[in-house]
Amino acid sequence: MQHPSPPDASRFADALLALCRQRLRYQPTFAIAELWAASLLKAPPGGLPGFDPLDAAPMLPHIYILEREGDALRYRVSGESVNELFGSSHTGKLLSEVVPPGIYSLVAPYFREVFALKACIFKGHVIHSGHSAAEFERLLLPVRRNETLQLLGVLSLSTTSRLRTDDAAPAPVENGFHFTQIGLSDGTVTETHIPLRDLPVEDLPFKEHVRLLGHREITQGVSQKGSETVC
Repeated sequence: MQHPSPPDASRFADALLALCRQRLRYQPTFAIAELWAASLLKAPPGGLPGFDPLDAAPMLPHIYILEREGDALRYRVSGESVNELFGSSHTGKLLSEVVPPGIYSLVAPYFREVFALKACIFKGHVIHSGHSAAEFERLLLPVRRNETLQLLGVLSLSTTSRLRTDDAAPAPVENGFHFTQIGLSDGTVTETHIPLRDLPVEDLPFKEHVRLLGHREITQGVSQKGSETVC
């Protein structure tokens, strides 16, 4: 399957990695960015990187693959780290079945635009009774798998993922959802921040008392119930 390619694959790979160096904090997400950029250079003209999960065996717990079904997106692969955060296996489910409507309407456009050949970095914070003040970091990339355009995602959590060891790793993001997109065809970068006040916190799809960092129930660094410390 042929797709629009950047004018210069090497230039785009460099641009993506430069953006990821500025934005990504965790080793799993950055490792997949490096693997994808290297694969882009080997792809046929007008093509996309091929992807076999076994090529990223150490990262398997952190990755997921989505396939498009009309306007819907279905999980074909979902790693253990991804499943653990939500308390269930996603494989075979639609994205809309996993993410509640209030959140889905905000994030789904960024997932769909990967199929329009836009890579996306998606960052924010959650608080879980067992994962206090967790920061999440997602990287969404278009890949070719079984001759089909699919979405390769990788999830890093501050509670389960190692930070990058180089000095260039960025600081944590502020509260809310942060999206950074880069177009495969022209390298255009767009950034969007959805502040905490605009997020339907009651709809968050995490198990057991999950709250976004800074939610109104979390005050003075400790939840009102006193069971979760906010860092």
